Amino acid sequence: MGSQRDRARALALILRVGRTATAFRALGEELHHWFDGERGLVAYRSTAGALVSAGEPVARPQDVIAVAEAFVAHAGRHGRRASFFATEGMFAASPRFRRVMLGEQPVWNPQSWHAHLMPHRSLREQLRRARAKGVEVQALSADALRDARWMAPIEQLITRWYAARPLARLGFLVTVDPFTWPTERRTLVAHRAHVPVALLSMVPVPARNGWLLEHLLRDPDAPNGTAELLVDAAMRALATDGVTWATLGLAPLSGNVSGWLRRVRTYSRPLFNFEGLAAFKRKLRPHHWEPIYLAYPSEQSSVRAMWDGLHAFAGGALWRFGVRTVWRGPALVLRLLEWLLVPWTIALAVAPLLASPGQWFPSSAVHVGWVLFDVALLVALRHLRAQMLRRGVGSRVRAWHAARIVATAVTIDAVLTIVQALWWNASRVTDVTAVIIVAVACSGPTLAALVLWGAARRLRRLCDFPISFPPCE
Repeated sequence: MGSQRDRARALALILRVGRTATAFRALGEELHHWFDGERGLVAYRSTAGALVSAGEPVARPQDVIAVAEAFVAHAGRHGRRASFFATEGMFAASPRFRRVMLGEQPVWNPQSWHAHLMPHRSLREQLRRARAKGVEVQALSADALRDARWMAPIEQLITRWYAARPLARLGFLVTVDPFTWPTERRTLVAHRAHVPVALLSMVPVPARNGWLLEHLLRDPDAPNGTAELLVDAAMRALATDGVTWATLGLAPLSGNVSGWLRRVRTYSRPLFNFEGLAAFKRKLRPHHWEPIYLAYPSEQSSVRAMWDGLHAFAGGALWRFGVRTVWRGPALVLRLLEWLLVPWTIALAVAPLLASPGQWFPSSAVHVGWVLFDVALLVALRHLRAQMLRRGVGSRVRAWHAARIVATAVTIDAVLTIVQALWWNASRVTDVTAVIIVAVACSGPTLAALVLWGAARRLRRLCDFPISFPPCE
């Protein structure tokens, strides 16, 4: 990845000409850097067959297109495609590139935030609720972000925030790294009795006299209004310092995106609530919204460019990212296990009627035992999923215990199924269909056990006792 020298050079360029919300992301340790002499910089992630830029090139407005074209040529010389993920409006000026709208980013002028807040009754009520629950906001210095006494509780907050999300960790433009470049950041923490319940990390957008509110992380147990309280504190602090531009970054798939992206927005809700994220940003009543695009050379395919961008976020093959997500045991996957268990249990119950006696089970008692176990497992899975969807510490502790119990039972089921398959069924299968049925019977509970242990591990992280940080000196 980019060397420390390259990142220092990139920082100097960003502080001089950085004008987009993604400019500071060029300092990410997982990104490579390509410099077009002193004219500009492209920070990118290398995927299979493509170089995906993290936003527009960092350059003066009049140089952005030229730097982008030079980068495309650089990628072509190495047999790679090139695309630019999360660009603003500069690429519209060039016939060399085409664009697909990815969503919008909300923009505020902190100078008018106080007047903006006054008529907003619901937002004021959210702030009052958080304060009434004892939530306070504190600015953290760069030294605090290097102090282990502060880092440990913040790292736990990040872990709990990730554990509450169904998807596996994403990278590229959404890597959570609040401890990097601490002297350039502004960091606010919301806490109750010195236990952090939310974090807001901001990075500069120098050429716009602006800041990106980059990481806004809220603990699952944070009181209502905590995130709003952090945004309010940030806007007031920025207004005091004369800042005139601020954004919360891209709300993906919001606005007038194409039809197929609208369908993704609708059907992906169990894994990522795009509409909920946009609604939160909309609730803060931005002054305006700016469209954000995926830009790519006109001779390339938009589908291929989007596919390359997804690989950049996933950090590799999408199927591996899918496996990591499934093994987290999200509620959607548990529901899928329930749906699959229903026809399997029915097939199990009628199996002796469709084959010669004794082919599948050593005795009728074993047959009845397997059917009753699967019925009980279906009930347990529904109970577990219901507990996972409830809020509160008590519900999560009960969900964690339920997940461990169900995972243990399914693990025993997997072991006993394999034992029966080797001891009884192996000598009795007579055709390919029977072999496939036995393989499914063995692999099904094995995979389900992995998913359930993943869910239990994720729930365990949400049950950790909170770590407090030291009082202000």
